[in-house]
Amino acid sequence: MPIYRYQILTKDGLRKNGSILADNYKCAYENLRRKHYQPIYLRKVRFPSFKVSTEDMLMFFLHISFQLKCKVNINEAIESFIDFYGNKTLSASLLNVVDALKNGESVGYAFEKCRNIFDDVTIGLLKSTEKTGKTSEVIMSVLNFLKLQTEWKNSVKRTIAYPIFMAVIAILILVLSLCILGPQVAELMQNFSCGEAPLLTKLTLELLPLLWEIIFFLAIAAFPTILGLLLHKNSREILYNLLLKVPKIGTLIVKISLWQFCKILHIALDAKLDFMEALDLAIGSIRWKIMKTELQNVSERIAGGYKISESFSRAKFMPPSLIMALYVGEEGNDLIASFDHASEAQYKEIQFEIKALGQVLSIGLTLFTGFILIFILCGLFYPIYNYVEIAGA
Repeated sequence: MPIYRYQILTKDGLRKNGSILADNYKCAYENLRRKHYQPIYLRKVRFPSFKVSTEDMLMFFLHISFQLKCKVNINEAIESFIDFYGNKTLSASLLNVVDALKNGESVGYAFEKCRNIFDDVTIGLLKSTEKTGKTSEVIMSVLNFLKLQTEWKNSVKRTIAYPIFMAVIAILILVLSLCILGPQVAELMQNFSCGEAPLLTKLTLELLPLLWEIIFFLAIAAFPTILGLLLHKNSREILYNLLLKVPKIGTLIVKISLWQFCKILHIALDAKLDFMEALDLAIGSIRWKIMKTELQNVSERIAGGYKISESFSRAKFMPPSLIMALYVGEEGNDLIASFDHASEAQYKEIQFEIKALGQVLSIGLTLFTGFILIFILCGLFYPIYNYVEIAGA
């Protein structure tokens, strides 16, 4: 349904801006007049499709959580967010949510109308409010989850920023040196017959045509191929599975997936969802096919009557600390605390792994950049200096 932005004059003579869903301009105008508003400005919104990022979702749930704490109705809270936030794609989806809520839909089912924006986990958690009626608490839990997710993503970005910068600098220095100094050294070697050029210089000059071939290949063939692999679902799965086998990176991916799994289970159980419902919700959040298959096997074993801790102990990727926490929680009949403890432990390990990975990448790429500089100095700058000295003599 189209969205219309409006500015109206209220009965008190105040100007008010907002948005409304309507089939056409006439319906939008009549809906405003029915509320005894005098429209001053009314226009259909035309907007490109902007991506809704984690930060956008974080801002939304932060706003709603604060409004609900202030005893504001959830409809009014969402409408106020629409009026003041700039992401048009999110605003359009939220207007559909407001429309569904006004028609008597529950919170979970209202948000389900926007699966293009809200994932299955968020919708599943919001549906749990039908059992508990604690909308504010569930939204706060989703907000905390998004905060932690944003925090580790920002940690990853900060960690890899310096290594990426060093790698780009090293490659630029190599390319520019070979492309600019390489031809000059070759010309000097032709103009001066001062014996045979150093071996390293010969190798450097021979790298020049090879470098151009590599650049041409990457530009013409490799980049579209890699892009195609990433866009194709089956190829993407293969790449994901290969990443799991890479040292350090694979370990970090597993820990992040386990943290997300445990955290969602903790939130879902705390929201009074049935354990199997919460488990299915958490399994649905896993992107890696191998891990998802293992966890689905866990779900089948639990449904078949096995103990929870025993079922998890048979799955790959499960650390002993998680199994022990589940055993204690199961014996003490407090699985909520167990998954809370497990998620916190996994999160601390994620932060440690990110720092360790950043240190390894920083040291490795710093050494690589130093090697490139030494290679260029010995292979290109030294011969130029040598030939200039001979010419001066």
